[in-house]
Amino acid sequence: MTEPRVPRGSTADAARLRELLALALRASSGRHADAARDVVLTILLAHLLADAGHDGPPHGSPRAPRRGGKAPKSHHAGRSALSGRRPRG
Repeated sequence: MTEPRVPRGSTADAARLRELLALALRASSGRHADAARDVVLTILLAHLLADAGHDGPPHGSPRAPRRGGKAPKSHHAGRSALSGRRPRG
């Protein structure tokens, strides 16, 4: 089965990581040197990705919508329903 999750940054987590890195570094000169380097690089990449989801300050909120919710006024000021040609009749 799976092990219970330990909070990130705990001492047990750090001890297991040190053991795994030490084991990979000891194997770095033998037959499994490529695999050991891959393990070390994978662990480092995983830690970088985990740290990318930081609990930093929240990002700024998007700008509020314009007042009235209308589109900006057109530059054609003289064009309305009552200007221009008059109806026949």
